[in-house]
Amino acid sequence: MPSLPPGWRYPLVMTALLSGLAPPEGWAETYRALPPPPTLSSRGANQQYMLGLVVNQRDNGDIVPVEFRDGHYLLRAGDLQRVGIPQAKLAAPLVDVSAMPEIRAEYDRQRQRILLTVPAGWLPAQTFNSESPRPRYPARASNGALINYDFYTSRTDSSGTRLAAWHEFRLFGDPGQFVSNGSWQQQLEGDGGSFDEGYIRYDTSWTRQNEADSLNWQVGDLVTDALGWSSSVRLGGVQLARDFSLRPDLVTYPLPTFAGQVSLPSTLDLFVNGYRNSSNKVQPGPYSLTNMPFINGAGNAVIVTTDATGRQITTTLPFYVSSELLKPGLSDFSVAAGAIRENYGISNFDYGPAAVSGSYRYGATDWLTLETHAEGANALAQGGGGAQLKIGPLGVINAALAQSRMSADSGRQYSWGYQYNNRWFSIGTQHQLRTSEYGDLAWVGNRRGGAADDGYGLSRRSAQYNTSISLDHYGSLGAAFIDITSGSGDRTRLWNLSWSKNIWGSSSLYISASHDRQQGAWSGAISLMIPFGARGNASMSSERDPQGGSAQRVWLSRAMPADGGIAWDASWAHQGIGGDYRQGSLNWRTQKMQTSAGFYGSDDNTTEWADVSGALVLMDGRLFAANQVNDAFVLVKTGYPDINVRYENQSLGNTSDQGYLLVPGVSSLYPAKYNIDILDLPADMTALQVEQRFAVKRQSGYLLNFPIEQLRAASVILHDQYGEPLPVSTQVMRQGQATAYVGWDGLSWLDNLTADNALVALTPDGRRCESRLIIAGGPPKALNTYGPITCPLSPLPAEASTAPQSALPSGNRP
Repeated sequence: MPSLPPGWRYPLVMTALLSGLAPPEGWAETYRALPPPPTLSSRGANQQYMLGLVVNQRDNGDIVPVEFRDGHYLLRAGDLQRVGIPQAKLAAPLVDVSAMPEIRAEYDRQRQRILLTVPAGWLPAQTFNSESPRPRYPARASNGALINYDFYTSRTDSSGTRLAAWHEFRLFGDPGQFVSNGSWQQQLEGDGGSFDEGYIRYDTSWTRQNEADSLNWQVGDLVTDALGWSSSVRLGGVQLARDFSLRPDLVTYPLPTFAGQVSLPSTLDLFVNGYRNSSNKVQPGPYSLTNMPFINGAGNAVIVTTDATGRQITTTLPFYVSSELLKPGLSDFSVAAGAIRENYGISNFDYGPAAVSGSYRYGATDWLTLETHAEGANALAQGGGGAQLKIGPLGVINAALAQSRMSADSGRQYSWGYQYNNRWFSIGTQHQLRTSEYGDLAWVGNRRGGAADDGYGLSRRSAQYNTSISLDHYGSLGAAFIDITSGSGDRTRLWNLSWSKNIWGSSSLYISASHDRQQGAWSGAISLMIPFGARGNASMSSERDPQGGSAQRVWLSRAMPADGGIAWDASWAHQGIGGDYRQGSLNWRTQKMQTSAGFYGSDDNTTEWADVSGALVLMDGRLFAANQVNDAFVLVKTGYPDINVRYENQSLGNTSDQGYLLVPGVSSLYPAKYNIDILDLPADMTALQVEQRFAVKRQSGYLLNFPIEQLRAASVILHDQYGEPLPVSTQVMRQGQATAYVGWDGLSWLDNLTADNALVALTPDGRRCESRLIIAGGPPKALNTYGPITCPLSPLPAEASTAPQSALPSGNRP
């Protein structure tokens, strides 16, 4: 062993051992013959060692030079920065850590380490966030058209026979969705009274979404967005609005953050309302936990810190989460302009004066969200502002002030409220106070329609109080009070009390009572719900109305199976006034439509009715019949019959003879998993893809392709020019196809074969050959074996030709 200064022998040997390198021969004996590591008393005035650096018991495996100078430890500033100590604490390139009062330094002579203990706040902060980017599935839409329809007929003893039809027409694709709906009614016989005949158009609009920016465009008939203290109106015009529902992967409301610091490597366990939500390994230094579950209301978070020695520290922190708030920096808005829609549902094209409406919300902090709203029309200007304020763990209060000016009259509206809820208890109140001169777009529309002249107007005052409490094994109790003073001065005050409880199995009991303080009358109801099997239910109830009359009801039903079938319901009520009431209906649903028929009424007046509903879908050049599509749908195409299709691992049915299956009950924007079952496919058929996950745009459809093709694959036997099989692992290459490999006896599996296939083979030892597989009569028969086919191998490369014969693959000649 070469001669080295004593101070360098230990570090060099330790460096070699820690880095996994084997010391040179003879070093082990030399190391055993060395004296023990130096002690504090044996150090010289200036000595330097290569030591492991450990900070707050965290060992990153760093080995750094440490200078011992008169009992002090000096380390390079750069080495200290790399382990997280801030540069501001390091005044010189060579830092005397022993002279810094905030740092405790120790020399571990047995393991040749320098141990530093620094304030935890000096070390880098760590964040544990549950909002790590989740997979996003942009919504898709294929070009197509859809008509939802509903034909209804009824015959009543008093008013005769009536026909009605409702429709919804959609055109959809990447440019957006065009939707129009309406109804037609006709009296065939009897007296329809005030019944209006003919066609009534409801809404016609075009909508387009921008998911990346959460924006929604709408042109045509629309309903303006509103805040909690403003009103919505129907317009014919255009609207641009933020729509966070387009991004289910985003959480728009602030979640609580829990911060702290640890001095040693530790484990942090987060418990929320008694359930462990997460467990994280945390290194010394500050930390923040934002990985809260998506909950609403008040709760308690318990953070259990367990350090390396097993010591535990438990911290309990109350919190309150409200989805009404916005995250700091996040904004929400809506702007609409057009003409006020009047006599909706009565007149097809009755549009009044021009109007504009706009709302804006902004998350100022975790606990404060600001709001503003403005609207205007002919001789009307209205605007105001408000806020949602979280008061720590005690709930959320809201307040708003709005002012309007209509002609020469000015009015004000004051709004305020409070909301609090937790797992066992909730309470809420909302108040609104308006002066008689206050007006908005909703009031303008009703005034032009004549309702305001008949005494209708915005309510002058309203107050709502509600509370509920969970009694655990004793059920749930709720109470509410409503106090409203109308524009004409009429006042309504109503108390409501309710209690519900699960009594056995899935059976439930419900009791409610109401008191009208203006009339001084009580009303109430008691009902018992008993399920039978998976889809059957029975219900019994008794009611008392404010006039003192009573009614007893019995109701039986069987729910519709998820895959279609028969459902029914029947009820009977004994009423003190008007005689007994009877009702019954029978429903039958297939994959193409739903039909219903039934009756209802008393002995004096009975109505019989029948209904047929469904949808017609035009997509992929074909017309399909299905049940009504309320939101979105998927058309699965396999091109092969009787293939089972699953949605989120639940069977939806099998494809038709043409290889299609329409799935009408799909939730838009939800990234669902679709897959097909190919276990029953013939051996000569294959599917290129069996599972896909995606989302569908709103009010749209998507053509989902699962192509099933005939298998064009076969086994091919390849021999060299001597009749011997090509070596195992020989690569078989074809233009535009994946590389195949040769197995035992020269057998290779080749897919996507054609009538003429050029083959290039490359053996493991570097030899090469070319050949062709020509299949007479076109594509091959699946699972056939062709060959042997001769592929003359080139000679061995020069460097391999001198190898001994035993080194060549067995069964092959040189």
